[in-house]
Amino acid sequence: MRAGSPTPEYRRPPFLRTAYTLVGLTLFAAYLISTFPYSQTLTRILAPMGLEVSSTSQRASFPFGAQLSDVRLISTRNPSGSLLVESPAVTIAPSYLSMLTMHPGVRVKAALYDGVVNVTIRPTRLGTAISYDLDSVELARQQLWTMPGASVAGALSGTGNLLLSPDDITETGDGILSAASLTFTSALASAPLRLGDGHSKFKLDQGTLTIEQLTTTGGDLTLTAEGTIQLAPDPAQSDLAIQFTLSIAPAAAAHLALLLAILPHPPGPQPYHLTGTISAPRIS
Repeated sequence: MRAGSPTPEYRRPPFLRTAYTLVGLTLFAAYLISTFPYSQTLTRILAPMGLEVSSTSQRASFPFGAQLSDVRLISTRNPSGSLLVESPAVTIAPSYLSMLTMHPGVRVKAALYDGVVNVTIRPTRLGTAISYDLDSVELARQQLWTMPGASVAGALSGTGNLLLSPDDITETGDGILSAASLTFTSALASAPLRLGDGHSKFKLDQGTLTIEQLTTTGGDLTLTAEGTIQLAPDPAQSDLAIQFTLSIAPAAAAHLALLLAILPHPPGPQPYHLTGTISAPRIS
């Protein structure tokens, strides 16, 4: 045996050296993923759409990824910086399935208004593709859409897909949404209006949201609707072109008297037409 050569008991097998190398590379990759500046990167991606992302802190999330705290999505199109969505905790990790398809992406899990949202985001040649899953998001706490003098409560769930282009927030998409225990409060009703459970199916194409189906059951009234919403950079200014019908439960007629009085005709099979904008709707 030559002087200075390792003795057999200290000579490492090739597979052990390979294992050490893989562990080292894995730990290094995990460090890069967990320390990556996610908030700043997302802001750069969303800036052309008038959106900005911020968070107060970031830490590693086992085994890969990072957890952001107090995440806020802000619209920069409004001079005052309108808050659209906020979450106390968001976990971001690589999307292994998208990597297998040669389109690396990320998986996002966020606590959102007493519910949970799971999102997969990946780049494509047409823009940024998003798949989402909502579970029991409380509508009363959301700030994306508000109605002057009115409010909505209920737990929203659903799935869908969206494509974000560099020039606009939404390009194409589709999905289904359901809501449990929907309640609508307005000065037009002397008591909260129970809408029961709702179900909707929609498509999105070039900024036009098409409501293919919207129904409610089990409440003070039964609503069926279909139509389109032409989305605007300010959601409150989106144009409405919706047709709907109403059927009032007899027990609810008394506290809905004011609402019934302003309708152009009594509820029944004859449809109503909702036009104008979300902030200034008109019924005919």
